[in-house]
Parts: sequence; structure tokens; C-alpha cells
Amino acid sequence: MPTESTKPPSKLDTTVHFLRYGLPVFLVMGGIFALSQMPGSTIDNSAASGMLGRYTGEIAHFLEYFILAAFVLRWIFAVTAPSNQDDLDPAFVRVSGQKAVVLTILYAISDESHQWFIDGRSFELIDLAIDAGGAIVGSGVYLSIFQAWRLQRQQSCKS
Repeated sequence: MPTESTKPPSKLDTTVHFLRYGLPVFLVMGGIFALSQMPGSTIDNSAASGMLGRYTGEIAHFLEYFILAAFVLRWIFAVTAPSNQDDLDPAFVRVSGQKAVVLTILYAISDESHQWFIDGRSFELIDLAIDAGGAIVGSGVYLSIFQAWRLQRQQSCKS
């Protein structure tokens, strides 16, 4: 019967783990922050503003928070999911997804609040709602993929 090692992870293991799971979260957050720093006039005049038609901004908001929620959930699972356990408790999976959504929405609130201080930008409830929708869908899609991957891995181990 395999037992988990009581030896703490090495500094290298911890660094590699952060680079693999934590850094993508902070890179996406940094990208969102950088875009939020742009004055409204710069965004209106950019080539990307019309790339997807009238709804370019809304699609961008949705995709930013879709990706962020998926990365946050990936990091939560990497930190808390037991790697030696084939079946995960459905409540654990659900709560992990909820944590990712809440953390992502909190970041969206801070991002929208930050825009109050940027020339030509403002706090928009519709943007916050779109961000929340992206977070919910991103978390749901990641959960679906994660569960399918665990199921496939479990079936291949039985074969």
C-alpha cells in the first residue's frame, strides 16, 4: 500500500510547481491589469477594437475571465487535489470550482474598480456581469475537461 512521503518538497519542487501552476494565473492577471491601464481613447482608436465587430469588448471581457478562472481552478487542483487518489469527492470538485469562480469574480471587481482611476474608463456593471459569466463558464469547462481526463486516466490504469 503506497504511502505519501512525509518529507517536505524541496525548494526546486516548490519553484517548478509555482512556475507551472501559479505563474500562468499571475500572467493573465497582469495582462488584464495592463489592458485596464489603457485610457479609453487608446482603446477606441486601437485596431483590435473593431476586430470582432460591435461586441469586441464584451468578447474580450468574457475570454479574459474564462481563461483566468480555468487557470485559477487548475492551480487550486494542483495544490489541493490528492495526486494518488483515483476518485475525487464530488463535493470537493464542486467547492473547488466555486472557489475559482469567487476568486476570479473578486479580481474582476478589483479590475473594474481600478478603471475608475483611468482616463476615459469607468466601473461598468455589464462588464462585471460578462466577467462573471466568463468565470463561471471557464470554471465549468475546466471541470468538465478535468473530470474527463481523470476518468480516462482511471480507465487506462485498470486496463
